[in-house]
Formats: sequence, C-alpha cells, structure tokens
Amino acid sequence: MMIEKCEIIEGIKTFFIVPDLSVMPEDFLPSFFLKGYEAYYLMDDQYLDIPSKVRILFDIFPEVILFFNTDRRLANLEWRSFIQGIEEEYGDRARMGVLFDKHIGERLQRQMERTYLYDIGITCGCIPMEFHKAGNLKLLLGVLAANQANGRRKYLRALCGETSELNFIREGRKLEAKVVDISVSHFSCVFGGPDPDLPMYEKAEDIQLRLGGIICTVDAVLYTKRVLGGEAVYVFVFMSNRGREGLPPDILEKINNFIHERFNRAVSTLIHEAFDSEISRRREAKSSGKVQARR
Repeated sequence: MMIEKCEIIEGIKTFFIVPDLSVMPEDFLPSFFLKGYEAYYLMDDQYLDIPSKVRILFDIFPEVILFFNTDRRLANLEWRSFIQGIEEEYGDRARMGVLFDKHIGERLQRQMERTYLYDIGITCGCIPMEFHKAGNLKLLLGVLAANQANGRRKYLRALCGETSELNFIREGRKLEAKVVDISVSHFSCVFGGPDPDLPMYEKAEDIQLRLGGIICTVDAVLYTKRVLGGEAVYVFVFMSNRGREGLPPDILEKINNFIHERFNRAVSTLIHEAFDSEISRRREAKSSGKVQARR
C-alpha cells in the first residue's frame, strides 16, 4: 500500500480548477492521459472552499500545475488576490496559468495578460478559450506540452490489481500471468507456476488480456526480463496488426481508459480523504468553540 501511495503521489499533476465543462468537457481527460499528461478537474462544492482545496493539493503532491478558470465567479473569492497569494506563498512550486473566455475583447485580454503574466508573474500562460471543443482540446494539449506537464514520462503507467491477468498459447501450452502494470506502449507481468523462461524478443500472439472488466486480444514482443523480490518479471512491448510497435486504435482507447480510470480513482480517493479530514477538523474546532463559549 505504501509503494502504491508513493506511485500515486509522484510525477507532475495538472489540475484545472473549476473548469467550464461546456467548453472543456470531462472527456478531455482521457485525451490528456493518452499523451502522457496526468490531468484532473477540481470542482467547487458547499463543503470546502477552493482556496482550502488548492492548498491541500500543495500539501499532498510535490509537483502540481494549476490552471484557474477566472471566468467562474465564486463567493468570497477574488481570483487576482488569491492567485497572487499562492504565488507569494509557494514561490517556484506555484506553476500556474489562467483560462478565460476569448470573446472578452482585445483590451481586456491584454489587461489580463499584464495582470497575471507581468504583475503577478504566473509562468504557465493566459489561455483564451473558445466555444469550440475540438479547438480547445488542441489548444490545451499544446499548453500542456509547452509547460512539460508530463515531466520525464512519455506514457503513464498504471499499477494493476488482482483482477488484471493474461493468457496465451505457446508451443501448445497455455501460459497464464498476473499483469503488474500497464501503459499504452507496454506491460509487465509475472507468470504463475514455473518460470516459462521465454526467449528475448519473441513475439507472443493473441494474448488474452483482462483488465478488470476490459477484455481484449493483443500481440506483443518480449522486451526484457528482470528479477524483483525473487520473481521473474517479464516486460512486453505492444505490437500492432501491421507488425509495428503500438496498439490498434480501438484497443488503444480501451487500455488508455483503463489507465485513466485507475489514476483518477486513486488520486480522487487520496484528495477526498484529505478534504474530508479538513472538513472534520473544522467541524470539531467549531463545535469546541461553541462549548467554550457556553462555559
């Protein structure tokens, strides 16, 4: 569990704060993941204010990039002073950008750029959003690339659970294995029973891959083998139908969705546990204050 938590926390996390879902719907998120960008949406609610949520993100994750939808009006929150406060408090850790409606006009757009880029000094840009989803997705992918939001990772690799497994036939024998982790480029696995001692660079065809509720058939080539904790871990690279590295589009989408779901569930659980803890702490403090007042 500690190893898994470390895996969840490490790497650059990009959070879009109260995004306008009409111009950047939630189905943008798997597209970000496919390009190696671990991105999430952070929405507002009645239980914990956005400033508290943002500070909790800094407490949990060593590396975050934040994009604020400054068109969204929130009670008791003035974006300029809030963002400036974050910049002053966290310094170089505060990698931030702002999103706004492109149609505010040239004069206001220049004013926003002057305020956020030059006066406050945010480093991730002022991004004008349009009422055109495909254009916004392309724009945001370019913004994430410019800000190197994937760090050193080309592909996101998800740890798999007990329900992830595979099997294939080799020389008339059925081989079965547990999938350890997976990306859209490769996977690693541990075979049950005796080590099959597969030769390097051998191609395995018609691998039946089961990832939770997802079942698909893939081809892969053995890329490397290593021993961890006394177990032989095999690493395979996916091969397309045409014999090139990669996956057919339909299977690529399935595996990418699985990876996104695994990350999203793990990160959401982590941050919501922190949010709930903060809400409970505030309730206890408020209750304690009332008791003291009665005395």
